[in-house]
Amino acid sequence: MQAVYLANEEPDYSAAEVETKIVITLDLKELSAYSKILIEGVLAKRDELKKDLGSHLKKGWQLDRVNKIAVAIMEVALYEIKYSDEIDPKAAVNEALNLCDEFADPKTKPFVNGVLANFIK
Repeated sequence: MQAVYLANEEPDYSAAEVETKIVITLDLKELSAYSKILIEGVLAKRDELKKDLGSHLKKGWQLDRVNKIAVAIMEVALYEIKYSDEIDPKAAVNEALNLCDEFADPKTKPFVNGVLANFIK
């Protein structure tokens, strides 16, 4: 999620640049293979993910006015829901809610849950 947030703040960064920057920022030895898949996948599908998320906001709301941390959390979760065979969609939502607990305002959690629930079949 932090890498996606960084990528959203620096939209000209490539996936490789985001990966390098996040390793340095978080003082990691390296990123896991799954983290790299998520970063590359979310960046490759960024426009589609944002469009999908935006289409499930209440009338009059725009994604660019939503808290940027919440957007990054939802992008990662939606990517996992739509494209990952590694994680169950309900687990992706649960992980997103856990990230809300750790990184977002308490009011963010119900909002993220409400938006992501639209994508669970």
